[in-house]
This record gives sequence, structure tokens and C-alpha cells, in this order.
Amino acid sequence: MNGLSPLKDAYEREGYVVVRELLDRQKLALLAEKLIQQLRKHRITDGFTEIGQPRFKEPEQADPDFLKFVDVMRSELTEELFQAPKVIEVMKLLFDTDEVFVHPIKWVRGLAPLDSSMHSSPGVHQDFPELQGSGQQITLWAPFFNVDEGSGSLPVYTKKPGETLLPLELALNPSGWQVCPDVLGAKNVFALRPGDVLLFNTFTPHGGATNTGTGWRCSIEARFQPLAEPLALSNFAKPLLTQDWQTFYAGWRTWGFYWRDRHPPLIPFDPSWSIGGI
Repeated sequence: MNGLSPLKDAYEREGYVVVRELLDRQKLALLAEKLIQQLRKHRITDGFTEIGQPRFKEPEQADPDFLKFVDVMRSELTEELFQAPKVIEVMKLLFDTDEVFVHPIKWVRGLAPLDSSMHSSPGVHQDFPELQGSGQQITLWAPFFNVDEGSGSLPVYTKKPGETLLPLELALNPSGWQVCPDVLGAKNVFALRPGDVLLFNTFTPHGGATNTGTGWRCSIEARFQPLAEPLALSNFAKPLLTQDWQTFYAGWRTWGFYWRDRHPPLIPFDPSWSIGGI
């Protein structure tokens, strides 16, 4: 545990930290294969780039459903990645608690090249308005394949200690808003390999990735928080891309409904959050 203390110092100072080789690379590779199979099924990949990403292939007609990676998200391997003792140990250190909770909803994303018909990248934002609940929440972001700044690695911006919500403005991106550029701290983008992770606080500005390469930037993310901190009820409402949790967990042996009898105190989600309200 003492060997991890520099991670905590960096996280508290900057609002983010990179941890190398944290995730199980074998499990990650199995999930990456499922992802590649879907890209091939939709005929939007053709081989691999020099850095190992699935090479982008322009579809005859772009369809948002091409990026709904259901097989990866519904795999129990995805849950196992984030429940691994090695991961939980890091979270215990960063939260300074022995009781850590992993949010049930995980995200899998694909970022196409900038000059393609399928490119869509959110602007720089903070997670808290969408997640609410605990201000201590941490997002774990990890690539399935090698990634650097030019091929779509996720930018993060230095967060001042104690800094919470920043001013927003309307923007032409998928979310429709972004953090005002003139209040952002230093931008940082890291070269990451499979197994490496980027951890950042719910108030840490991030986003606006640029993929000027020729491949798919594919990533997975999960969120963590202290068990004693509040969690917005919306995080349990329903799973992504599936009608209900019963269907989502069908066939799981160990981690299905892991949160049913052990979860943070639940609070309502406040739908009144808006640019004006923030």
C-alpha cells in the first residue's frame, strides 16, 4: 500500500492519475475480440493500423447502432475487470476507505477518425451533472488497443483542489454543451496500452478527444465511489441497451445483481440540472 502513495498524491494534486498495467490484459483481450467481431459484422473495419487499432472502413451508410457494443457490455468479463482485487485496492487507497462500490453501468465507446462519416466526440465536460450523487466518484477509462493523442486518447484537464462545477456554454457536439474553454486548466493526454487506465474525479474536466489516425479508438469505462457516499437512483434505473437487469445478467454466474443488497444510500436524480442552473 505504501508503494501506491505517490498515486494518491498525484490524484489529489491534479484530479487525475494514470496507473499502468492495472487491468487484466487477458480478460481485456477477450473483450476486445468481441468488439472486433462486431466491427467486422457491420463491415466498418478492415485489418489493423500500425499501432494495433482496428482500421476504420467507411460504411455505405453510417448507423449509430454500429457503436452499440452489446456483447461486450453484457459480458460478465466486463464486470470481472473492475471488481478485480487489484483495482479495488487502488480505489480504497484513493478514497481512503475499505468500502468501495462499483457502479453497475459500464460504458464501451468507439471513436472513428476525424474525417469519417462516423466521427462523434463530446466536448470537454465534467461527469457530475449527469451522475450527481457523490463528489468523490472516480471514473476509470481504459483503451482496448494502443492509443496516443493523435489516435484518440482521452484528454484530461488539471483540476484545482476543491474545484467543483465550472461554467458551461452551448456547443455543437453530441451532448450540446461544454465547459467554457477560458476556465480550463492544463490539458494532458497520455499514450496508453491495453491494461493501462486513466482515473479522474467526477469534477475533473475531460473530453474533446481527437482521432486523426486511421483506426477505431475503442475504450471502456466504469465508475467507483465510497460505499457510504450517496448515489443517484438513476444509476439503477435500467441497464444500457437492454430492457431490464434480469435480461442483462442472464447467464452470469457470479456478479449478477452484486449491488442488490450492498449499495450506497440512494438519492433522487435531479432533472433540473441545466446550463442556467449550473
